[in-house]
Amino acid sequence: MSFIEDYLSRFPEKPVMIDDPNKLKGSKNYNAIYKVDKYIYIHVQSTKAEDGYNQYTVIEPPRPKPKEIEEIEEKFAKTIGNTEPPPTVEEKEILMRRVLDKILTKIRISVPKEYAIYHFVRDKLYSGILEPLIRDPFIEDISIPGLGHIYIVHKVFGPMRTSLLIENEEELDNLIISLSEKTYRPVSHNRPIIDASLPDGSRVNFVYGIDISRRGSNLTVRKFSKIPISVTQLISFGTLSPLLAAYIWMMLDEGMNLFVCGETASGKTTTLNAITAFIPPNLKIVTIEDTPELTVPHSNWVAEVTRETGGEGSVKLFDLLKAALRQRPNYILVGEIRDKEGNVAFQAMQTGHSVMATFHAANIRTLVQRLTGYPIEVPKSYINNLNIALFQTALYDKKGNLIRRVVEVDEIIDIDPVTNDVVYIPAFTYDPTEDKIIFAGRGSSYLIENKVAIRRGIERRNIGILYDELNLRAEFLKILLSKKIFNYFEVWNQILRARQFGIEEEIRYAKNI
Repeated sequence: MSFIEDYLSRFPEKPVMIDDPNKLKGSKNYNAIYKVDKYIYIHVQSTKAEDGYNQYTVIEPPRPKPKEIEEIEEKFAKTIGNTEPPPTVEEKEILMRRVLDKILTKIRISVPKEYAIYHFVRDKLYSGILEPLIRDPFIEDISIPGLGHIYIVHKVFGPMRTSLLIENEEELDNLIISLSEKTYRPVSHNRPIIDASLPDGSRVNFVYGIDISRRGSNLTVRKFSKIPISVTQLISFGTLSPLLAAYIWMMLDEGMNLFVCGETASGKTTTLNAITAFIPPNLKIVTIEDTPELTVPHSNWVAEVTRETGGEGSVKLFDLLKAALRQRPNYILVGEIRDKEGNVAFQAMQTGHSVMATFHAANIRTLVQRLTGYPIEVPKSYINNLNIALFQTALYDKKGNLIRRVVEVDEIIDIDPVTNDVVYIPAFTYDPTEDKIIFAGRGSSYLIENKVAIRRGIERRNIGILYDELNLRAEFLKILLSKKIFNYFEVWNQILRARQFGIEEEIRYAKNI
């Protein structure tokens, strides 16, 4: 009997086996199992635990006994000796499996050989107890708040409590130390708080030690896919409308400065990643981040990441942004502005560099307050260098599903000399009753009529040409959507074709794909 059959035999009422959890989206009652990997299954149940969470159970093969694990580890260490480890994770796994296969043919253990290899590789090379959660593509966030259960945010079922349990501080601290070492930013008592990236690209925040975290060390993992979400996927999700995406495309063609704003976990980085495909392909781009999350399809791309050493040798966003100004970029993308690097970003805008960034702010008023206040301290007279502020939020639809929506896109015009307030126009707004992103309409865009038109030499009486072009771009994106062209790089290639052959020609081509 396989381990999954053994698990199922415990239930008088068998869970339903499904291949895609999205089939249960919006369901209030569910009891299902889906496969993540050869040796990983997930059981999701709408049964509430005592703490109010729905249940997420990880089903894995049984582990060898502790003494057997010790013996395997000892023999592995002797066999591998001083062998130089291969450079890539994939090659390391191949070597480990080859060595383990030889070892396990000579010793007797209580579980099948493949199960022992699975657990050894999971614990020594990958993320240990967290590996099933890392591999599950339907998980957004993983949270270990301290001792006790591990919690997740599921893309289909929302917040859930997992079956994974950490019962003692030593186990928790060892997990935190082991994972942080894999990121090359190890935690210590001198550096107890670390932001880093796991080998799969997921962003992780470590807090180490009971002296600064009363329930013990904790961590939060924010997962990112290796291939970014594309703009057509965001349109299919309802995060953007085709017209809004076309508008952003037109604005980035003209080098406008844009901030993607919102609260934590509102999808800011995902949106910023998606819309970079609209930046002209022949431009030089520099990305600056604390932890690498941005992926840019352009060939002339400089990707820079901060370095935290806790003393001399630290390289902060501020340092990288100043250095970027000497690299003659066309576009600078900042992972998240939250300190004095914001001041440098606005200086970059003033000197002709185009800047995009994510920023924590819920509305235009909060955005200006944070930008002009401590510690960013951008002079208010500089604010109009920012052309577009896009505000995004996470909310729940009528069925209780977590969704992300752009709720407002503001065009910043100037600072009122009398009131000292920011003058802006909301070009796009969100109607929650209809779940629609609404364009203010022809004649309402300050940027189209006073920036784009002037740059292209279009007279005011012919402004309609630009609105027609906007609709044409939106139609092109709708066709990509109807043809289910969702892969990030396929969308990029289609946009490149539209630039090369013209949007009208590419619409005809795309219709026949």
